[in-house]
Amino acid sequence: MKPIQEFTTKVDARIKKLTRHAHVHFTDRGNSAIFMALAIAKQKKEKPVLLIPDQGGWYSYKRYPKYFGYEVIEVKTDYGVIDLKDLKKKVKGANAFIFTSFAGYFAEQPLRKIKTICKKTGCLVIEDASGAIGDKRLCNGKYSDIIVGSFSRWKPVCYGYGGWISVANKSFFDGAREVMSMSRVHERFYRDIMKFIRKNKLKMLLKLSERVKEDLKDFEILHKDKRGLNVVVKFDPKVISYCQEKGFQHVLCPNYIRVNERAVSIELKRLELDRLKELVK
Repeated sequence: MKPIQEFTTKVDARIKKLTRHAHVHFTDRGNSAIFMALAIAKQKKEKPVLLIPDQGGWYSYKRYPKYFGYEVIEVKTDYGVIDLKDLKKKVKGANAFIFTSFAGYFAEQPLRKIKTICKKTGCLVIEDASGAIGDKRLCNGKYSDIIVGSFSRWKPVCYGYGGWISVANKSFFDGAREVMSMSRVHERFYRDIMKFIRKNKLKMLLKLSERVKEDLKDFEILHKDKRGLNVVVKFDPKVISYCQEKGFQHVLCPNYIRVNERAVSIELKRLELDRLKELVK
């Protein structure tokens, strides 16, 4: 059997390439990576405010900030997509801004524009790229100071365990070793994860979502012209029937991690790889 160091070196290099960040640390869960990111941000900046989106985010964005004494302020969105004017109003006093690459997994964020706004006031950009690893525009260290993500169930890289945090500036990690030591991954992770990275479902999900939007073109699709993995449609019983007919799981909204609107989120990202391959032939 190959020595573990050979596996860790290859995995490190692969994630660095995918995130376009020079430094990476692996965690047991995506939530652990989020916790570390907030700890790093708190250490690097003294501003008391953490910005989060008002919808299309993740549960931990609301739970974890209290451990660091953050005041949480929500940035307005258009069904999860960041309202840049509202961001400009709120960014001045903010330590960091954490958001998902794809709002609710269904609508691409204007990452470059968000970075431009945050950079002017020194607000750190924390991109949660669980749904965007491997994308050419998102999961992009050129625009994100910190990137976090998960390899858990229902993610494009679906190993069922583990996550990562990556940074461009090594000093971010230098002062956070104690927090980082709280989450270590099993040796088996390094031996297994590369084959799951190679089976990344991202491109197939993007393709399938466009087909589903075409099927449902007569309904009110939220952000129908934006790239996404899921498809979110304003509530109609016929949409649920469509999901049942196609064998797609769905989530009813309002729901913070999707949209604060009466809608149906078609959870394409939950499809198993073999089924997904059949659908995008």
